[in-house]
Amino acid sequence: MARTIPLTVDGVTTTIKTRALTVRGALRSAGYPPQEGDLVIPAAGEWLSRAASIELVHPREVSIELDPSGEVIKVTTASLTPMEILSEAELEPAEEDLVLVNGQPAGLKDRLDAGIVLALRYRRAVTLEIDIDGETRTLRSAADDLGSALVDAGIEIIKGDRVSLDLSTPLEEGLVVEIRKGRPFEIMVDGGTTTGYSAALTTGEALADAGIALQGLDYSQPAEEEPAPQDGVIRVVRVVDIVMLEKEEIPFETIYQADETLEINDRQVTQEGVKGVSAKKVEVRYQDGEEVSRGVVTEVTLSEPLPQVINYGTRLVYQTIDTPNGPVTYYLAVEGTATSYSPCNSGTGDTCHPLTASGVPVTRGIVAMHRDWYNLFKGYNVYVEGYGIGTVADIGYYPYDDNWIDLGYTDAEYVSWGSPAVTIYFLPPAPPDFTGVLP
Repeated sequence: MARTIPLTVDGVTTTIKTRALTVRGALRSAGYPPQEGDLVIPAAGEWLSRAASIELVHPREVSIELDPSGEVIKVTTASLTPMEILSEAELEPAEEDLVLVNGQPAGLKDRLDAGIVLALRYRRAVTLEIDIDGETRTLRSAADDLGSALVDAGIEIIKGDRVSLDLSTPLEEGLVVEIRKGRPFEIMVDGGTTTGYSAALTTGEALADAGIALQGLDYSQPAEEEPAPQDGVIRVVRVVDIVMLEKEEIPFETIYQADETLEINDRQVTQEGVKGVSAKKVEVRYQDGEEVSRGVVTEVTLSEPLPQVINYGTRLVYQTIDTPNGPVTYYLAVEGTATSYSPCNSGTGDTCHPLTASGVPVTRGIVAMHRDWYNLFKGYNVYVEGYGIGTVADIGYYPYDDNWIDLGYTDAEYVSWGSPAVTIYFLPPAPPDFTGVLP
């Protein structure tokens, strides 16, 4: 007749196998004979056949701190709810009382963990008398202070209500509190309308409760010392005089100077540009948040701009590279991007363009560039490794790189280059108007 049943001892659950007929017998066979003060669930005399599980809780010492006196009561008990523990300490708890278990709020009937150290903090509720606009009510609370007690009772205190005691006041038996609820105000201020709420007797107090301050030349209607208006409408007029100092940057210019000592396409900054600064003293008047006047009193230049000077090289230096077709002499080498095209592979859909911008047919040995380079190098030769020598005779457009060359082919010879990085070598002679600076 053996059976297996879960056994929980002080919060730790195991499984036991027993032939006992009662809960007490099962505990004895498991080595946990019930002792005086133990809590056994179900009762020790219950038939085991009626039990789905067994729980055994040994008595433990529980500390109960009484608030606010600080007195500590200790009780040894196996009880598992705050109400049972407090009752065993003869404290007669009520539903409104405050109970903290190990620092956390707990209900009187909440089940507590077995097998752990318990420390309770207990505070009895006190009786308060609350007068709200002449209507009196009584409530009981164990809150820390008056504000918490009012919140627990569902009494909302908002900015503008008047309370006879500070909301942080500790509770004590027989405390009497008077509350004067506010009323809404409509306050026209800063070009808009805001809603205030106050129990104030004067206009100034109502504005203060709404967080609106009168400063300098500001005034209100009615005046702040007059009684708060019965219709709740208050107008605030802002009057502000402001003197401002406005700074402005003066841009510097860039001066380019030819330098025969520098090689072509080299640049050297010989003087860094510095922006200048000017300042204006401006007087502005605002009324009700709107500008009514503005005038420049004085204007001075705090610092003059310093131009940036850049020297660019004009000295041509001829160099030679070896190519599959023999040595090639150049005066300028530029890193750029190469693409390719032919009359019917020009990136314009199904339209073919057999002629170049210069009027000659598109064929191998004809190359295209952006218009500004074309205007300068039209008719001059360049060299690109893997393509050979080409003559600038066409205009194209490539949005991803200013340093770009489009390599021409016939349709029969067309080879797609993709867009690799290449070196573009400019072959002599150089254009007579070429300063050494690429456009």
